[in-house]
Amino acid sequence: MTIKTAVSLPALTYQKAEQARRKTKQSRSALYTRAIETYLKALEIREAEARYEAGYHKHPEDPAEYHALTQASLEVIAQEPW
Repeated sequence: MTIKTAVSLPALTYQKAEQARRKTKQSRSALYTRAIETYLKALEIREAEARYEAGYHKHPEDPAEYHALTQASLEVIAQEPW
């Protein structure tokens, strides 16, 4: 299902969008749909990063965990046939 809508844009933004649309040979709907989807995905990523950071601040790494991870990594790397 698609919904038709009208939006107001600053003239310069509209002109740049039209240039990009012509250059990429997309319809106006396709260009705006892709732009909005990209923006929404960026918001989703920022929200996920914020949740990750909040969780990390609530439960930071224990120095013992960091040491164990470093040791395990060194053991694996030492087995590589460099």
